[in-house]
Amino acid sequence: MSQHIILHELILAIIAVLVLVLLLIIAVLGYSFYSYRILHNRHSWRQIIEYKIIETIVGTDKNTEHDQEFGKYLKEPSFRALFLDVLVASDRKFSGAAKKAINGLFYQFKLEDEAWRKLRQRKAYLVAGGIQELAAMNVEAAIPEIKAKLNDDRTAVYQEAQYAMVSFQGYEGLGFLEHFDKPLSDWQQLRLLYSIHHIPELSDVQFYSWLKSTNDYVVIFTLRLIRKFRLMPMYAAVHDLLDHPAIPVRVQAIRTLQAIENNTTIRQFITCFDQQPIEVQLEILKSMKVARSRESEDFLKKQLWNHAEVSIKISAAEVLVVLGEVDYLHEISRTADTYDQLIQIIKHALQEKKC
Repeated sequence: MSQHIILHELILAIIAVLVLVLLLIIAVLGYSFYSYRILHNRHSWRQIIEYKIIETIVGTDKNTEHDQEFGKYLKEPSFRALFLDVLVASDRKFSGAAKKAINGLFYQFKLEDEAWRKLRQRKAYLVAGGIQELAAMNVEAAIPEIKAKLNDDRTAVYQEAQYAMVSFQGYEGLGFLEHFDKPLSDWQQLRLLYSIHHIPELSDVQFYSWLKSTNDYVVIFTLRLIRKFRLMPMYAAVHDLLDHPAIPVRVQAIRTLQAIENNTTIRQFITCFDQQPIEVQLEILKSMKVARSRESEDFLKKQLWNHAEVSIKISAAEVLVVLGEVDYLHEISRTADTYDQLIQIIKHALQEKKC
C-alpha cells in the first residue's frame, strides 16, 4: 500500500514539474512576442511620426483626415512618449522656421501636459526627461520649477536643470555657479559652453567670484568660458591661479593664458616653470609650441640638457623643432659628449617632424 502511495506522489510531482516547465515556456514565448510587438510598433510609429514632422516642416500637412488618424495614435501613451522624444531630438537638428514648426506640433497635440507630468514624477530619469522636453519646446512657464531642480541631489536632474536654465536665459542662466558645490563633468561643461553665445558687459564681477570658488569644477568651467570668449581683462586673475592647490586648475589656467596671451606670457611661463609640477610644466611646453615664440629658445635648450624628466626633454626638443632649430638639434646629436639618451630624444623629435 505504501509503495502505491509513493508512486502516486512521484507521478504527481513529475506532472507538477512538467506543468511548471510548460508555464515557463508559455511565459517566455509570451514575453518574446510582447517585446517583438513593442519593437515593431516603435519602428512603425517612428516612421509615422517622422513623416508627420517632415510634412509639417515643408508645409504640406493640410489633410484634416490625416490629423484625425494621427490623433488616434496619440491616445496610446507609448506613442505619445515616443512622439515627444522624436520632437525633442528633431528640435536640436533644426532652426528658424523648421524649429518653429516643430514647436507648433508640441502645442497642437497638447504634449506640454505630458512633459509637465514627467517633471513632477519621482524617478530621476523621468524628471530629467520632463525638464529636457519643456526646455526644448521653450515652455517659459516651467522656468520656476526647473530652477528649483538646480538644488536636486540627483546628478541627472540637476545637470538637466542647469542646461535648461542656460537654454532659456543664456549667460544669465549660469547664476547657479555662485553656490554650486557638486561635480560638473567635462561633458556637462561642454554642453553649457556650447549654449552660451554672448557675454554681457560688466560681467567681470561674476567671473572674479567664480574664479575664487572653492569648487574646482566651477573654476575650470570659468577658465574655459574665458578661453572661449577671449576675455583679455581677466588675464591677471587667471595668472593668479598658477598657484592654485589643484593641478587640473593650473593646467586649465595655462591653456587660458595661452589663448589670451600678451607680450609677457612667455616670460611668465619661464619664470614660474621650475615651481610647477610635471603636469603643468608639460602644459607650459605645449603652449610654447602653439605660441612659436623665439623668446623661449634658450629656456627650451636648458630644459633639453638639464631637466631630470625625460618627458620634459622630449617636449622641449619637439618645441625646438617647431621653432626651426633643426640644425641645432642635428649638431648636438653628432657631438661626442652628448649622452645616448639625449641623442635618442633628439632623433625622436626630428622623426616626429618628418611625420
